[in-house]
Amino acid sequence: AEAEAIVRYIKDNPSDNIGVITPFVKQKEYIKKELESNGINNVDCGTVHAFQGDEKDVILFSLALSEHTRPETYAWLKNNRELINVSTSRARQQLYLFTDSNALERLHDPSQEDDLYDLACYVRSAGTYQLTPKPVESRALGIRPYSTATEEAFLENLTHALDNAFSDGSHYTVHKEVPVSQVFMENISSKDYFYRGRFDFVVYRRYQKKEIPVLAVELDGMEHLSDHIVKARDEQKEAICREHGFELIRVDNTYARRYHYIKEILTQYFRS
Repeated sequence: AEAEAIVRYIKDNPSDNIGVITPFVKQKEYIKKELESNGINNVDCGTVHAFQGDEKDVILFSLALSEHTRPETYAWLKNNRELINVSTSRARQQLYLFTDSNALERLHDPSQEDDLYDLACYVRSAGTYQLTPKPVESRALGIRPYSTATEEAFLENLTHALDNAFSDGSHYTVHKEVPVSQVFMENISSKDYFYRGRFDFVVYRRYQKKEIPVLAVELDGMEHLSDHIVKARDEQKEAICREHGFELIRVDNTYARRYHYIKEILTQYFRS
């Protein structure tokens, strides 16, 4: 039923840039067969590994759950960090979840953590569902708002943009995952987060043999809007930057591969 629904969506939206992700090889092969039998040859379909480093405007996520799905199989699915992160971060504009709601309810245990169920509720409610509170480092849905490939693509674009944005001979470099305490000399307000926090990326100006930090860049996923723990952490980080008169720029992770967008942000900053 999921495969047929996916085919119908694609036929109804022929101009969309679509990708289909599913956890299982057999489901991938079945969907591919359905696509081919319906004359659809321009839609990528694969397991999570096939979409490493790739993005689509629309992602159709097929869970392949049924009345025959065993609890053991669902236990593997429900908190699979790589699967959920790749599926959510590959969609530039829209994510659609295809599943058997009855099977999902049957397999879900309210007494246990279940990020896949949270994702289903979040999608069904168009983003209004309140995610189950938990430490951010333990959540598959949002453990990282982007994959390593997306991070590397952003770093490459950021570095390239810095190299091409200036004609005055200035030299800049970028470091990632930089501790807050390495950027600033003094913990002005004695915040604990000063010693625990990290910036996703810090841009340094090279001067003689030194590197001087000039701004930080944070690559944000949807949990920066929906997870109160992440939001609180962001506020602390921003407060520390304000105390030191240090620029912090936030970039939606869906723009990580858009070179001209990144270059424009940098150009505007250095002109101000």
